[in-house]
Amino acid sequence: MLLNLLKSLNRELIEPHLFSMQDGELLHELPADIKYYLPYNTRKNKREKFLNSILKRRKILPLEYQLKKIQKSIRAEIWYINTIVIDPIFLRLAKLMKVKIITHFHELPNAYRFISEDHLKLIIGASDICIGCSSVVCEKIEELGHKNVQLLHSFIDTKLIEKQKRLTSNDVKKELKVSPNDFVWLISGSVTYDKGVDYLPEILNCLENEKLIIIWLGKCHKDGLLYYVQTILENKWPEKVLFLDALKDNYYDYLASADGLLMLSRQDSFPLVMLEANYLGIPIVSFNSGGVNELINESNGIVVNSWNAIDLASAMKQMMKEKIKPAIKSKDFKYSIEKQIDHFHNIILNN
Repeated sequence: MLLNLLKSLNRELIEPHLFSMQDGELLHELPADIKYYLPYNTRKNKREKFLNSILKRRKILPLEYQLKKIQKSIRAEIWYINTIVIDPIFLRLAKLMKVKIITHFHELPNAYRFISEDHLKLIIGASDICIGCSSVVCEKIEELGHKNVQLLHSFIDTKLIEKQKRLTSNDVKKELKVSPNDFVWLISGSVTYDKGVDYLPEILNCLENEKLIIIWLGKCHKDGLLYYVQTILENKWPEKVLFLDALKDNYYDYLASADGLLMLSRQDSFPLVMLEANYLGIPIVSFNSGGVNELINESNGIVVNSWNAIDLASAMKQMMKEKIKPAIKSKDFKYSIEKQIDHFHNIILNN
């Protein structure tokens, strides 16, 4: 989402610079006109490494020194912080230098456990504006006492989806050796407890006689829980669940081939895969995990108001029987970058 945002900013209104804590995929796809910075200790530049060591010896925080130097050079009016899970030094320095701070919350309270109490207090106290990616996220920020909370729903690049789709649904199913009679459920996201991987055995136990297959696209975290789940699946329902790891080049081909999107997350603020599925006309079954109620309704899916696998399996059965087929949103999609970018400009420039 950050990449979509940076690509679409109106350069007549905003001159963007990016500070990234890691040299990842985002920087490799960044528009050429956006200058970016990395911490001294992440680069192979000998001069910067030497400077980093000198600063440490003098008991000066290298990151603080670097941020002050960049700010002195570019004189940014706004520091836009794209997640709450980031070093609090950014907030402290921006406040010290009297720079406007905008913090974008993509997280619900379940993620607050990844930061300290003092860090969360600092976010609320130092941020001039807090942006929430869904109404429920905004409600949680307001409950913390912030007085200027703005809603900006998450959005997707629909043009990228169309550009990257190459294979037909039948092509994908043939490639995976999936029977044409099987209902294909797709799950997208890291294979973790938070994403509900432990629900799989219970769900399949309830759907013993159904013709279905579950495809999970996402990075597998090789822990004891995954081993436990995979052992049960291999012993009781071999080949019913395919863990295909994170796909990049043909992700949208696999997503578009699904008959339904399955969302088992325990908390989700406003998941992008939900928007992608809705755009592609794929019905959704989800636990009531947060922001899903702001999109899913009787015309495009089912929200399960419990954390019971039996209830979720019942909703899946209903979906497979009724074969809900939402309209494809190929035009005028509410959650496209084109629809949301002007709202973002208005939030950061006029509040």
